[in-house]
Amino acid sequence: MSDRAKDAGILALCHQITVLERRLCPRRVKFARGDRAFLAALLAPLPSQVLRRLRFLVRSDTALRWHHNS
Repeated sequence: MSDRAKDAGILALCHQITVLERRLCPRRVKFARGDRAFLAALLAPLPSQVLRRLRFLVRSDTALRWHHNS
């Protein structure tokens, strides 16, 4: 898969998250333990400046806290 195709896929996923956030608002999203562990494992190696630029349903510091607690 080309970098351009990957970038397009990532942008499409980000947009879907934005739409879901709009539909769920003001309710909070609840993550299962497995979801938290998976996200924490994916995000832990990323530098904090990268995490701040990404869009999540949870704050990046919350995901890192999940990583430290698992």
